Amino acid sequence: TYHVFRSSGTFTPSQSLSADILVVAGGGGAPTHQGGGGGAGGLLGFTGQSLSATGYTVTVGAGGAGTTSDSVPSSNGSDSQFGALTLVKGGGGGGLIGTAGLTGGSGGGGGGFNTGVTSTSACGSATSGQGYAGGSGTGSDGSITGWRAGGGGEIGRAHV
Repeated sequence: TYHVFRSSGTFTPSQSLSADILVVAGGGGAPTHQGGGGGAGGLLGFTGQSLSATGYTVTVGAGGAGTTSDSVPSSNGSDSQFGALTLVKGGGGGGLIGTAGLTGGSGGGGGGFNTGVTSTSACGSATSGQGYAGGSGTGSDGSITGWRAGGGGEIGRAHV
């Protein structure tokens, strides 16, 4: 039997049982106009968890907000959790023009650069065991075709 939560709530089994639990956090938002991609939410798996016939709080993290501004950063995704199990981190938001991506479950991508800039913007780092770092953003050659924004980090592998 599978139980999927798409929003926060309470899980109450009708009897004691052993369960495998997969927890995924919300992904990071991404800015427009040369912004880096948002990182995936963290992911953790827990095998053989002993559950009793009591209520367990389930928190489902939402995705982070994107932005259309060159000065207002996008936001990280929200954290997710099942009962007292380890908190799973939301994905990092993507960087604005020339700025680093944010740290999260998986890191956000670094922002691209305006025309005429030769540089690199850092990627956001990942939470250990929950995801991967984002990609760096670059700019070069004084040409609009010389820049690229970094991609957000991919989802992590579950420890199951």
